[in-house]
This record gives sequence, structure tokens and C-alpha cells, in this order.
Amino acid sequence: MQRAVAVAADQRPIMRSDSSLFALTTVKRQSLFYALIFIGSGASLPYMPLWFASKGMSGAQIGLILALPLLLRAVTGPVMGVWAETFPLFRSPMLRLALAGGLAYGGLMLWPLAGEARFWLFVALWAIGYSCITSISPLLDVMTIQMSKREGFNYTGPRAVGSAAFIAANIAVGYGLNLLGVDLIIIWVVVLCFAAALAAWRLLPPALRHVEEGGGRAPAFLPQETGAQRVRALLGNPVYVLLLAAMGCVQGAHAFYYGFSTILWKGQGLDGATCGYLWGAGVAAEILFLMFGFRLRNRFGSWTLLLAAAGLSVLRWFIMGFVPPVGVLWPLQTLHAFSFAACYLAGLDLVNRMAPKGSESLAQTLNAAWVTGVMMGLSTLASGPLYDALGSRGYWVMAAMSGVGLLIAAYLYRRQVLRP
Repeated sequence: MQRAVAVAADQRPIMRSDSSLFALTTVKRQSLFYALIFIGSGASLPYMPLWFASKGMSGAQIGLILALPLLLRAVTGPVMGVWAETFPLFRSPMLRLALAGGLAYGGLMLWPLAGEARFWLFVALWAIGYSCITSISPLLDVMTIQMSKREGFNYTGPRAVGSAAFIAANIAVGYGLNLLGVDLIIIWVVVLCFAAALAAWRLLPPALRHVEEGGGRAPAFLPQETGAQRVRALLGNPVYVLLLAAMGCVQGAHAFYYGFSTILWKGQGLDGATCGYLWGAGVAAEILFLMFGFRLRNRFGSWTLLLAAAGLSVLRWFIMGFVPPVGVLWPLQTLHAFSFAACYLAGLDLVNRMAPKGSESLAQTLNAAWVTGVMMGLSTLASGPLYDALGSRGYWVMAAMSGVGLLIAAYLYRRQVLRP
């Protein structure tokens, strides 16, 4: 915390544009950085299971490889959140995380040297790389929200640009797989990690994490509690805990889709490009929702948005379990706008509103640790055996999981909206 305390009292919030490298506004800088992060995840999320399978990994082994870093986020999430808040600038921890992630992912390419022990190499290095790279997103979300408050822009815009980049990566890598083979995936991911590190250093604005409201010369606000005290304060709020539980069920239900949808679609006879387009259709729906869904949120409220997300998530995974033909898959993919984007947007708003001042990064990293960490990890760990035993019917287990989230969301809606 000493580094943050050392911030000069007369430093001001960064202005809307910064000419240190390019004449870009803060919105454009945030958008470009989101794009780099999502171009990398656009390859790793849908296609890394294929890369692991090409190296001889079974469904259960792939599930374990993918699940371990998610489960570890119960520890790495809070640690990263507290650690990030010790830096005066938002961008500093993101630069370090991108570098570490690139080095770990690059180590995966040494698998021939590991021989029969390659599974354990994959487990260890994927856990390190994934933990680093996925810790960037909640930190970037917090930075974008805070900058939007200081400069008056819609914080969902840059995130939508990232989702558009995700689509482009889906399609590009899908075509690339047909031409260059599966090793394109790991090369793509490593290059994008190092590109993100460079962008964190030279592209993101040097925005201060803590500034005095109103731009006065008083010392910047810093939380006085220890990291452990701030964690306990957040977890002592029952509404916050139940909110994380509901979002964890809804978002965690995507695990089977993330891990095995491409493999299942290829089993239906679809080629890599079509799989990329299907993923792209889901993310296109997500982009539209991020661009315009805030109007629904403003009209109906974030609690209503969460309830709708949970209900449509149940519907999506239930139908997916029947191995629908490609003509049905296209409209089903548009439900990603609700099963993911609506849940994400509602959660981002509700978590930020519940966070005590100075603990926004911690609140969002705890959110990410539970929702996309523990719950996604447990679901991913179960997805491998579910795929081996049930095939596409594993989606029905995900539908049941979303149903639990729907029940919790309905309870919170009744308590927070109908009986405030």
C-alpha cells in the first residue's frame, strides 16, 4: 500500500486525450486494449481444447487442465485484487500480468520435451498463464468504470469493442485451423499476450487509481483497512454473497459450452470456419446487448436483467442438449446476449454499487474469482466426465445449474425490488 500512499497530492485525473504516443481519447485507448485482450481469448477459449486434444489429452484430462486455474481463483482472485490496489496506476499490474501470462503460455510449446509427463506440464503452465491473463479483465473493468465516471462516457462501449474483436479472432482462427493446423492456436495466444503487455505500457492512459473527487489538492482517498478486513466486509454482506452465487450458477453453466461445443459441432460434421461463425454469432449478440442493453438496465433495473439472464440460460442449455441442427444453432447462439451479456452487465453494475469506496477492484476481483473462477472451475471440472459419459446431454446438467441461479435471482428480486 506504500506505493499508493506515495502518490503526490496535487496529481489530477487524466484528461480525455493524451498525446504522449497517439492522439487518442481515453475511450479509444480502453477500447483498443479490450480488443487486444479479447483477440487472444477469442482463440484460447473456443480452440485450446482442440490443441490439448491434438496432443493426446482425453476429455477428462482437458476438463482438469481447464478447471484448475478456475478453482485456484478462489485464492488468486482476492490476492490479485489486493495486490493490484497497491499500485498507484491502474495499468501497472496489467502490464506485469500480461508478461507473465505470455511466458507461461509460451512454455506450453515445450511439450515434446516433457514426454509422458506432458499432461502435468499442461496443468501447471496453463494454470499460471490463465490465472495471469484472466486477472486482467476485472482490473480493466474497474479502470474503465472509474474513468467513465471521471470523464462521462458509457463504460460498456469499450467492452463491446472487445467482444467484436473476439468475433474476429473466432473467425480468423477458425479459417486458420483449416489452413495451418492446430498449432496456430498456441502461437496466436502467446503473441497476443506480449502485445497486451506492450499496450498496457504504451497505450493505456497513466490514470491514477485513487483521486480526490472534484480534482482538489487534498490527498487521494485510500482505504484504511487491511486487505483481509476489506474481504471480510464484502463477504459479510449477504446480498453480495447471494448475488455472486446467482451469477456463479448462470455464468458457470457456460463451462460445458466453452470446453466442448467446438468438439461436439465438429462431431456433427461442421468445419472449423462454421464453428468460428457460430461462436461469432453468440458474441455478436453479446456486442449488441453491451451497446444497447444499458437502456434495458436503466428502464427495468439490474435485478430484472439478472432474472431474465437466468431464465433464458435455462432455455438455451436445455435445447442444446438435443443436438439441434445448424439451422437451430444460429438462433440459439443469440441467447448468449442474455445468458452471458445481461448477467455480466447486471453483475458489474450491482457489484460496483455494493463495493465500499476504495474497494472496487477487490469487489470485482472477488466477483471474478467466484463467478468465473470457482463456479466456472467446478463446472469445467465436471464437464470433461460429463462429455465422456453423456455427450451433448451434458448441457442438461448446465440447464439445471442455471435453474439454481434462477431460483436465487428470483429470491433476490423479491427482496430487493418487490420488497426494498
